[in-house]
Amino acid sequence: MTEQTARAGVQQGTMGMALVILLALLTALDAMAIDMYLPGMPMIAEDYGISAGSVQQTLSVFLAGLALGQCLYGPLLERYGRRLPLMVGLVIFVAGSVMAALAPTLEWLLVARFAQAIGAAAGLVAPRAIVADVCDVKSSAKIFSLLMQVMMIAPVVAPMMGGFMLTHGGWRGIFWVLAVFGAIGLIWSLMAIPESLAPERRVALSVGGVVRGYLRQSRRRVYMAYTAAGGFVLGSLFTYISASAFVFTDYFGMTPTHFSYLFAANSVGLILGGTLANVLAGRGMTPAQVTYIGLGVHAVAGGLLYLAVTAGMASLEVYVALLGLAIGALGLVFGNLTALTMNHGGPQAGVASALMGTLHYLLAACVGYVVSLATQGPGLMPLTIAVCAVLAIVMCVLAGRLIRHDASE
Repeated sequence: MTEQTARAGVQQGTMGMALVILLALLTALDAMAIDMYLPGMPMIAEDYGISAGSVQQTLSVFLAGLALGQCLYGPLLERYGRRLPLMVGLVIFVAGSVMAALAPTLEWLLVARFAQAIGAAAGLVAPRAIVADVCDVKSSAKIFSLLMQVMMIAPVVAPMMGGFMLTHGGWRGIFWVLAVFGAIGLIWSLMAIPESLAPERRVALSVGGVVRGYLRQSRRRVYMAYTAAGGFVLGSLFTYISASAFVFTDYFGMTPTHFSYLFAANSVGLILGGTLANVLAGRGMTPAQVTYIGLGVHAVAGGLLYLAVTAGMASLEVYVALLGLAIGALGLVFGNLTALTMNHGGPQAGVASALMGTLHYLLAACVGYVVSLATQGPGLMPLTIAVCAVLAIVMCVLAGRLIRHDASE
């Protein structure tokens, strides 16, 4: 696709399904890099002769790299366009994966995981900027929902692939597979990714300019309100990811295998939620309306589950049903809330995408830290879900009021 074609797409608000699938693959690299290797952490600890806590540092380093990497790519996307930083990021991801597969010590593995994350961050930031360049808010909401649906296949497939590789190739084989995925994404991107940022829209790169760009972005009140809402939603999702295994294996006595099936089923629920979001959009509902529906269901399901736990009525069936409803409702939220945020991010979509992603991870990390200080139990996860959903609704309401206030001036 040429630059002229990409610019025409800005007016038409269209994007081919093949390109959407490619962008989803790139967006899913970070999830694949996390979910695939988690089953191999005990084997890594055994090979290196280290504790489980030391191996968990490889996850912390990866998340830190994702947050930092998104900040770095924002200005680069505005200076060099969307293609070049994305390609460089994919090369870094492949190199980090190969380095991880060959790592002789934990220290080398930590460096490799950090490099992997810096590379994967390009797959988070650049696709959002490309969609924002090419599509209006309604079209982008549909595409972001499709991205989420394809991306959520990763939590279903990745653990099974990781388990297969542990049996047939050891934990190092997992990182070789990730390197292959990154290489496929790189080659495909070279052939198919358009340059959606025209040269006349690019800005000079300097430390002062970067700082001013992020400060300017942080003063966009509607954008920041929607970003905060997205951070609370991600915090809710991360709480589910980190706490659900404990609840179902320790409290309900599920085996790890049965829990993996349940986790996969909830991921399918997210995909179905995204499908429903597109159906509602096709019937004329706005992204904001669909977002409110999703957040409302998320809050009510979490609140009912918390009340059921405190009342002693939370059987396994009740817990699974209400939690599945809460998680599936997020399929209505992610794409639409991302579209709303990027639509109010101003002309520098790269910086807007980068700051949004970084703040999402930081706010989600704060939610996780606060939750870690509380007494753990089956009621904590649904309570956190309900509180995060309510806070996200408050931020969306605030954004709506700011939009109306600005329009009246």
